[in-house]
Amino acid sequence: MSNTFPVKPTDRFDLRALYEASRLLSTSDDRAAVVRNLLLSTLSKLLVTRGAVLLFDPLTQRFQVADARGPIGLTPGTELKLPLPETDRLLHDADVPETLRAQGLCLLVPLMFRYRLLGLLALGRKATGQPFSKRELEFVQALATLSAAALHNALLIEELQQANRDLDLRLQQLDTLFELAQEFNATIDRSRLAHLLSLALMGQLLINRYLLLVRIEAADGNAPFAVLASRGLPSSLSPERIEQLGRLEQPLLLEEAPAAWDWLRAFQLYLVLPIRQQGITQAVLGLGRRINGAPYGPGELEFLYALGTLAASAIRNTFLIETQIERQHLERELQRARQIQQRLLPQRLPEVPGVELAACALPSQEVGGDYYDVLREPDGSLRLAIADVAGKGMSAALLMANLQACLHVLVPLESTLEQSTAQINRVVCENTEADRFITFFQARYTPSTRQLAYVNAGHNPPLLLDSAGRTKRLSHGGLLLGVLPEARYEAERLSLMPGDLLVLFTDGVTEAMGPGDEPFGEDRLLACLQAHRHAPARTIIEAVRQAVEEFTGRPANSDDDFTLLILKVLPF
Repeated sequence: MSNTFPVKPTDRFDLRALYEASRLLSTSDDRAAVVRNLLLSTLSKLLVTRGAVLLFDPLTQRFQVADARGPIGLTPGTELKLPLPETDRLLHDADVPETLRAQGLCLLVPLMFRYRLLGLLALGRKATGQPFSKRELEFVQALATLSAAALHNALLIEELQQANRDLDLRLQQLDTLFELAQEFNATIDRSRLAHLLSLALMGQLLINRYLLLVRIEAADGNAPFAVLASRGLPSSLSPERIEQLGRLEQPLLLEEAPAAWDWLRAFQLYLVLPIRQQGITQAVLGLGRRINGAPYGPGELEFLYALGTLAASAIRNTFLIETQIERQHLERELQRARQIQQRLLPQRLPEVPGVELAACALPSQEVGGDYYDVLREPDGSLRLAIADVAGKGMSAALLMANLQACLHVLVPLESTLEQSTAQINRVVCENTEADRFITFFQARYTPSTRQLAYVNAGHNPPLLLDSAGRTKRLSHGGLLLGVLPEARYEAERLSLMPGDLLVLFTDGVTEAMGPGDEPFGEDRLLACLQAHRHAPARTIIEAVRQAVEEFTGRPANSDDDFTLLILKVLPF
């Protein structure tokens, strides 16, 4: 007698089938693989000959065909405007949008993960001609739920990979900008500067067609624009066209521009960027399409603005240097250098509600090694900086100019104080001898929230006097610049109140020598600040200068550069 039993056929929709399909979906973190496995599993289990998976783009509010199989008129990449399903309920026949019904698709399964719509699974009729059974519909809905989770994970991985690629690109662009800043500062040959710009545009963004106009200050006081660099375009333009470009204040996308810009379209330009500083257009950069056809994203535009600013500033500096060489003889070289250095310092401090600023910089020689700056950041914050280069004279001034260039490149890139200080330190270490170093302090103050963050790299601790007269020395940070290339820095964050007074100074203030070689000292400085802390910021600076001169009996900058920068918090 036989002990065999009849074997029950495997049900296409039992838990094992669902498990196998789930395992197949979960083995890949690639979006295309998840979509393909979902579609093929569904078609084979339900005996359907045509189907498609459409992914939803929340930015465009459209669906894009990710995969399609069978006799269907949809190809991957096709975009469709379809009604958005409100729930994960299956849609049959007449409930399916007409666009899909015309392709022979009669069943629509939303792919949703935690109420987020990811896409749609669209299916045609069964090859047998029979309607879908209840078990088949339950199976496909369960499979869609599993697929939505796998698809969500794949999208997260794609976003993370893209974020990593963007970060790598930003770091590469930052390194490129630092290298270019050094190259630009090392030459006054405009053909060399134009060549460097061409290499940067081609090497970083695959741009082989460009035009750069720069505003040049003439001897008569006018500041006309001139074509200073170009590739694939005319090297000169009519005065009318140059004037038209010089009036630009916002980026211009030529494919959307009015007919007045047809002449630029004829040059096969695609984008025009005005480079503005202190509210004035200082340069205009016209760009063709990228060779690879890729669009200009936010990261590329940020890089182009920084590159254009570097190139335009370097080119404008060449004209300044040439003008000074023409006007002055060799014996006045130091005087010319001092004029250049003064241009690196703020010509006018920003006017910001709730803040009063004042500064004073008196070099002890024709040129000095002290540096201060106040910059407006893209979010409206203020970047305050002060530095003291070891030594005096021309070498200290050149190192100070390099520091200024680094800071002006970093501020628009919105890096943290810790990152920017570390990057500046690496540049200083790579470009100076071992016995050259810089004490440096920088802070970011947000007037709207009265929040202050700072990093002190070995500089004289600035003094913070609150409204009650208490004093705090801001010493948190790290090593001075130029000692260790891999030095790390930490920031401290504080909340300020109306009436608070922040005083940044160099050692030329506290180390000014009086009778008997006694220094003026921090105690005398603090006493002067306490006595005048309710006065305007400019008055406080003058009071400190007078106190130093009364103590030493000489001008404040007799022994060393004398630099002060004061920020006073006012009520709104």
